[in-house]
Amino acid sequence: MEILSPDGEIGAPLQAIGLLLVMLAGGLILLRSLAARARDTGFDGLVSSLWRYDSAVTLALLALALLNLVNQFTPLGGVFRPEVGDGGLIENLTITVMIFPAVIFLAHLLSGKPRGGHFGPSMMIALSLVLLAGFGEEISWGQHWFGLAVPEAIAQTNLQSEINLHNYIAPGTMEAIYFVAGLVLLLIAANLRLILQPADQAPGFLALRALLVLSAVLLCHHVFQELGELAVITAGFLIWKRLDDGRLSLKPRWLRRLTAY
Repeated sequence: MEILSPDGEIGAPLQAIGLLLVMLAGGLILLRSLAARARDTGFDGLVSSLWRYDSAVTLALLALALLNLVNQFTPLGGVFRPEVGDGGLIENLTITVMIFPAVIFLAHLLSGKPRGGHFGPSMMIALSLVLLAGFGEEISWGQHWFGLAVPEAIAQTNLQSEINLHNYIAPGTMEAIYFVAGLVLLLIAANLRLILQPADQAPGFLALRALLVLSAVLLCHHVFQELGELAVITAGFLIWKRLDDGRLSLKPRWLRRLTAY
C-alpha cells in the first residue's frame, strides 16, 4: 500500500493520479449540472441555484483548502492540528458539527413536541451514538484534553500512541478507505435527484452538489483529509437538518422506512 501514499507523501503516484481523476470526474458532474440548469431556467435560474448557503460553505472550504496547501510548507498550528495530538480550528469545527444532531435530538426529547421530519427515535439514537463515538475517537477520548496517561500496551501498538481505535489502521489502508468514501460521495452527488426531493419549488441542488463534490475531492488525498472530514460532516449535517425540518424528503421508499423507525 506504500505506493498509494507512504504515510502521506504528497508525491505518491497513485494517490496523486487518483486525486486528479476525482477532480476531473467532479468537474464534469458540476459542468453537466450547470449546463442543464442554464438550459432549463436561463441565467437567472442558474444564479438562483448558486446563490445559496451551501455555496458560501463550499467557498469557505475552498479557502481552507488553499490554507491546507500553505500548511504543508509553513505549519499553521492554529488552523490545522499537529500529526499527533488534538486541536486546531478544523478539528474543533468538525467535532462541533458532529454533536449537533445529538443535541438537537435531545432538545426534541426534552420538549416533547411532535416533529415532522423523517427520523424516528431508533434511527436518531443510533445516529447519535455513532456521532458521539466519532467525537470520542476524534479527540482521542480526551487524552490530550485531560492529560491522560497512555497504557503501555496502547503506547507500543498504537501508531501515534493515542487512546483511539482508528490509529490501529495502517496509513495506506486508511487512505484507501477515504478514497473509496470519496468515490461514493461522487456517485451521490451525480445522482442527488434520485435520493432527495425538495418539499417546495426550491432552486435545485446545484450548490449542495458542489459541496458534495468538493467533499469527495478533499477525501482523496492525505494532505486534505482533515479538512475532508469537516466537509463531509458539514454536508451530512445540512442534509440531515433539512430532512429533519421537512424541507427535504427522501425519494427511495426503503430509505424513508428505514429512517422512520
